[in-house]
Amino acid sequence: MPILLETRELTAQFGGLQVLDYVNISVEEGTVTGLIGPNGAGKTTVFNVICGFVKPEKGTVIFQDEILRHTKPHHLTQMGISRTLQGVGLFPSLTSLENVMLGATNSVKTGIIADSIAAPWVDAHDEKIRQRALAAMNDLGVADVAPKKPPELPYPVQKRVALARALVSDPKLLMLDEPAGGVGADDIADLARLIRSWTPQRTVLLVEHHMELVMEVCDFIWVLDAGRVIAGGTPNEVRNDPAVLAAYLGEDAVH
Repeated sequence: MPILLETRELTAQFGGLQVLDYVNISVEEGTVTGLIGPNGAGKTTVFNVICGFVKPEKGTVIFQDEILRHTKPHHLTQMGISRTLQGVGLFPSLTSLENVMLGATNSVKTGIIADSIAAPWVDAHDEKIRQRALAAMNDLGVADVAPKKPPELPYPVQKRVALARALVSDPKLLMLDEPAGGVGADDIADLARLIRSWTPQRTVLLVEHHMELVMEVCDFIWVLDAGRVIAGGTPNEVRNDPAVLAAYLGEDAVH
């Protein structure tokens, strides 16, 4: 399959500490690719460089055969990239529907967002976004909580609302930052089915500590340790790689 996303020699330092050291990874279109490693390995920093939150000292990010220069986080939706955050990152003062609507575009009128549900003055553009947001929430089984605010919801439901927000823009690349964090075994099983259902129509790049989920859903896995890529391969190849086992201090960490 063609390469949708690629990083070449990404290098970054924070306070003199080498966080990324010539990181080269690629993500094939229509697949689920995992990015794993011990705490502090640099996984989220790779995400932040791709999304424009962190500027690397060296290296390039290539998306759809184009080098990304001066990427700004608010440009991601227009580029076809969507990302979830560790935790949920929802606005507690907005309803769930309003939160999801914010993922569809960066041009929604602030006043309309604040009063969007059933508001008679919503223009055609924002009404279209509202319907897309409701459809995304329905796909994730959370349409019934549209009028509720995040603090009123159980954490696993908040996570689904956050996923709906990431999906509502119909991204080419969906970047998931620890989507299984804080949810139970049943919810993780549902999450695995969801992630697999999104391909091959959509491409997923996944950072996750829950190894059972990673091994179940990923087609290919990159492994970071201390800012360097130490392995790349299928789940079976990574599972049995001596360098990976050493990085995780034992086989149980990746089995």
